[in-house]
Amino acid sequence: MKKAWLSFFSGEAWVANPLMLSSAMGCLLIFFIFPMIATVVVSFTDWELGGTNSVHFIGWDNYIGLWESDDFRKSVGNTLFMTMLVVPTSFVLSLLLALAVHASGRLAQFWQSIYFLPVTASLVAMAVVWQWILHPEVGIVAAVLPYFGITQKVNFLNDARFVLWTLSFITVWQMTGYFMVIFLTGLVQIPQDLYEAARVDGAKSTWSLFANITWPLLSATSFFVLILTIIKTFQVFDIVKVLTRGGPEKASEILLYTMYQEGFSFFRMGTAAAVAAIYLAVMLLLTWANNAVIGRRVHYGFE
Repeated sequence: MKKAWLSFFSGEAWVANPLMLSSAMGCLLIFFIFPMIATVVVSFTDWELGGTNSVHFIGWDNYIGLWESDDFRKSVGNTLFMTMLVVPTSFVLSLLLALAVHASGRLAQFWQSIYFLPVTASLVAMAVVWQWILHPEVGIVAAVLPYFGITQKVNFLNDARFVLWTLSFITVWQMTGYFMVIFLTGLVQIPQDLYEAARVDGAKSTWSLFANITWPLLSATSFFVLILTIIKTFQVFDIVKVLTRGGPEKASEILLYTMYQEGFSFFRMGTAAAVAAIYLAVMLLLTWANNAVIGRRVHYGFE
């Protein structure tokens, strides 16, 4: 450790390392810190894009207006409901698929490619395909439902009872392959010697091996996937924009779409910035909560 510390300050490293650090810090400041500060500052103003009036500082008025808005509260509720659906489903399904693919031997690469296809596809293009699949008259789902005794036409994208469930299903379909690959990366890092030693000690069942070896050594990967799943669910926007536009009657409007509407439909940049600031605060709070509750139980490497 002492040699590594001294090498940082010796010779060319004394010049190279600060330069490398400054470039990284510059990118962080330009693309993250400054925009975040600017967003918070704008959220306290009445700036309207294209407006003729000058910009005024209005304090907490934008935040108070959002708090009193039924539409905004509904948007927050929709986002949280969708998160509660997508996160556990994506997490469990991607883990199960990773375990199955990892155990498939020579076919592992084939199945990995198949399950990863939705991740590589353009979500806007796939949204159009989903529109056809879910069409109440000519869609595949409409053709299959009568075989299950459902003869009534169901418009999954235009019915407030089903729209969030449908969007959550599409989101899970699109995300699962990505998280499966992350779990696979964690699985291949587990030494096979541990499983052989466990079998010698009497751990015969698959569940016993998973509970005592696989799951504990996947805890760091699982924690990373959990955080990433929450973040990606909060970032859902494309499918809402293409498939439902927040409808019907704002039943599928979520935070990012509300921010888009405020900023680029109503041109209320101050309100849009307030939504963005709330979005950022919620993300930081959820990440901190996960780290506080679950992060302490994570085992990194073979500590």
